Amino acid sequence: MRLYWCSECNIPVNTKTCPLCHNKCSYFAMDARPVFPEEIILLEILLHRKGELQGRSVWNTKGNRYFVDGEHLEFSVQKTIEEWDADLAHQLYVKETSSNRVENDAFQSMISKFILANKKRLNKLEYNSFELIKKVSEDEKFKNRIKMISFSGGKDSTVVSSLVRRALGQTDILHVFGNTTLEFEETYKYLNLFRKRNPLVPFIISKSDRDFYKLCEAIGPPSRVMRWCCTVFKTGPIGEEIDNFSGGKKILTFYGIRRSESKQRSNYDEVSESPKIAKQIVVSPIIEWADLDIWLYLLTYNELFNKAYRLGFSRVGCAVCPNNSDWAFFLNRVHFPEQSSKWRNFLIDFSRSIGKIDAEEYVDSGNWKARQGGNGMEVSQTKIKFEPCATEDNARNFWLTKPITKDLYEYFKPFGSLDFERGIALLEEVYVWGRKDEKKVKPLIKLQGKIGQNHLKIIVDPKMLKTSYPGKSYLLFEEWIDCQLRKYQSCIECGGCPAICKMKAITLINDEYRIDSRKCIGCMECIAHFDRGCLVTKVTQTRRDS
Repeated sequence: MRLYWCSECNIPVNTKTCPLCHNKCSYFAMDARPVFPEEIILLEILLHRKGELQGRSVWNTKGNRYFVDGEHLEFSVQKTIEEWDADLAHQLYVKETSSNRVENDAFQSMISKFILANKKRLNKLEYNSFELIKKVSEDEKFKNRIKMISFSGGKDSTVVSSLVRRALGQTDILHVFGNTTLEFEETYKYLNLFRKRNPLVPFIISKSDRDFYKLCEAIGPPSRVMRWCCTVFKTGPIGEEIDNFSGGKKILTFYGIRRSESKQRSNYDEVSESPKIAKQIVVSPIIEWADLDIWLYLLTYNELFNKAYRLGFSRVGCAVCPNNSDWAFFLNRVHFPEQSSKWRNFLIDFSRSIGKIDAEEYVDSGNWKARQGGNGMEVSQTKIKFEPCATEDNARNFWLTKPITKDLYEYFKPFGSLDFERGIALLEEVYVWGRKDEKKVKPLIKLQGKIGQNHLKIIVDPKMLKTSYPGKSYLLFEEWIDCQLRKYQSCIECGGCPAICKMKAITLINDEYRIDSRKCIGCMECIAHFDRGCLVTKVTQTRRDS
């Protein structure tokens, strides 16, 4: 999309000629969002320009560039963050907004022109979205599925919710909100207000029973390359809720994904199978929409939306997300000091624990977001110590960091059926029969290890391996076994495995890892999905391990 600036109407339009005044327009940006009066007040404070920006047409474009009445505003995010103390900015902002009325009249006048000038574009986008929603909903392949809206409390899911309910003429479409417990304060306020305004909309709120800060202590805070939090606090709990209410039925989910959001999402399709949650077909009605289009819709229909956007946040996901920009973290410290201080203090303490000399600089500079693996952490439980057996071929002796319990054998169920009866009782030997060995001629795996001890001997039969897994190498099979042993040693019931098992064979019952042999098909996705077989071992591996 290309936007143009009408100097006469003082607004961005999507055509070279302004539809209102017919003035010829100059190129403005590829995308933009309106800057609300609440954010303008903060800009005036940070730039020492009190009263100079209120009542003017202020917009923000990609790269966090601000424009006032079509002219670029000299403003450096990095310089502002370095020069300003966030606590002081918070005090000044509270003082300014409590003593003076926020100027909305001029803003509303400007927005009215913006809506009118871009009406045709919105009509076209709405039509296309309505057609997609109705087409998929009426499709024979999908019409009997449970319709669901993935509702995050952000602007995109708000638009999707409105579009779907309008297109289908229904208010009773299920909304699912994944409460990570880490959202902005304004997100929870908005969610409560949305539910009050829409009492006929059914809502399910999923929530992990894990404690985010305790998990961070155990495996380190999430980073841009090790973002484990979505699986544990969003995908996993939402998947469990879907299983609980669906009764085995498949789901048709309407989702607020847009191609313009990132390079990765630019390759997404309008309709696709969910890569994260089983039984889901995902429909993306706004996949072609830009930021400007989202705001055009919300403001045109006077839709209720999350107030965090008025404060200057361009996205309102988790407050602690390592993908948030430095500017978002600064805004969080200004507007939500209690929440941000708790996270910042934790990051500083953690940084010191892993040997960072200048922990505050490491955190405030954003370098913590690039952290990789478990360097500096105690991660012995993720390591496997073994040696080949000197007296028997195709056998290895392992020395586990965790004593053998009955739980160990759960991790071998993906390889086949367990047999506790036929093995050598003196060795407490357990057989694992291959999935294609219906006659149980010879076990695929023999496990020899006594409960309470750390020594485990594993014997693999190469012939049965070829029968059970044709085309798979012996080396790969050994790696699979190693992955499961690492998982046994380091499992903290994070919820990662249940989240990615499409057969829903894996559960955490009373904090115990369980695999339902009746559901498990041996696809090995629970092993292959995460590097080194397990979410914990993936995010805590050191450079030497990798």
